[in-house]
Amino acid sequence: MSEQSRFKMRCRRGMKELDFVLTRYLERHFESADKEEIRLFDELLELQDPVLFGVLFELEPTPEHFIALAEKIRQV
Repeated sequence: MSEQSRFKMRCRRGMKELDFVLTRYLERHFESADKEEIRLFDELLELQDPVLFGVLFELEPTPEHFIALAEKIRQV
């Protein structure tokens, strides 16, 4: 199983909104992402769904180290 396939499985969440934005990011940007962005994406996926939703949909403050990645995901 490829690394992208493993991430695709991890993008399947309990909320359709998260599934949509995370999968779109993965399809559009994963192949061109550098190692640091992939590491941050991996770390972002460790967040619980309510926290991740809040961060990505700007309902709560985005941790500083996720700001650029969260913005990239929001633009998808």
